Amino acid sequence: MSKPVLFVSGLGSSPERSENIKAIFDAYQGDKSLVCGHMGQIEAESGRYDLMVIDVFPTYSPGKCIMIWHAIQGGKYIGLDQKGSYYRPEYARFIDRIVAAGRGGVKMMAQCTGVPEEKVLNLGMPRTDRYIGKRKGDGHIIMTDRKVYLYVPTFRGRSDPPMPDVDFDLIDRLLMDDEVMVVKPHPYGQKMWLSGYKHIVEANKMAPSVNYLYDCDVVITDYSSIIFDGYLLNKPAVLFEKEKGYVQNRGMYLHYPDGYCSRYAKTEKELIRKIRTADKLTIKEELVKDFVAGACDGHSCERICKLIEEMR
Repeated sequence: MSKPVLFVSGLGSSPERSENIKAIFDAYQGDKSLVCGHMGQIEAESGRYDLMVIDVFPTYSPGKCIMIWHAIQGGKYIGLDQKGSYYRPEYARFIDRIVAAGRGGVKMMAQCTGVPEEKVLNLGMPRTDRYIGKRKGDGHIIMTDRKVYLYVPTFRGRSDPPMPDVDFDLIDRLLMDDEVMVVKPHPYGQKMWLSGYKHIVEANKMAPSVNYLYDCDVVITDYSSIIFDGYLLNKPAVLFEKEKGYVQNRGMYLHYPDGYCSRYAKTEKELIRKIRTADKLTIKEELVKDFVAGACDGHSCERICKLIEEMR
């Protein structure tokens, strides 16, 4: 008799933090367990499982391992490509299969892990299954009678400033009464304590971003892969890079900014102009969506559950 499948969220103490693991755990109907924690905790229970599904780079495996990265990969360098990463080439032996969100992610994930491309499967991200067909207002979070701009800056590292030096006072003055900017800090970042503004509100940084994505009109980010989630919901985007240097230090898988988006702003005034004219995805953004996340079609969980059964 097969042992239970172990689902591992390495992002924190709550499964809600890992939407990918939560989605596939809920979808899988076989014998299963869910653990939120670090590799040491998982390794201590090694005898109970022989197949693990995990959302971070594993440094251990109880037998077989499927890795599903916690974000749609195509943005910042990770793994072997990232300077200072904990990931090492020898960890590749712990990974039997990797799930990619699109055909572009197959090469990226193989490159950053050292796992052969034939072991990277273009199955789509499980958490995106519930995105398909969602419309503004389905998140029931943001007022829908105003034009909503969702600003989601990336996590830059624990030693870097949690947010770029944005002039929110100026943005608040430039926005009209029928517009609102919702600022959602990264969960690993710091609360911004944005209050007293007429046109700017701060979202709960720990809440899943998807509900905010449903309810926004335009996504604003600098380097976050959330731009791809926005594209899956047909949300146009603006890249806002006020402080240069991050891309050169970290590295990006596509040419930045042209490889990601048709709109790019370096100042607050330029940002306001760009978000007001962003009404639909451009041809470039449609191509990026297909390249990075083309397998996210609402049936990713079905395909991954089938993979799990084949590997048991």
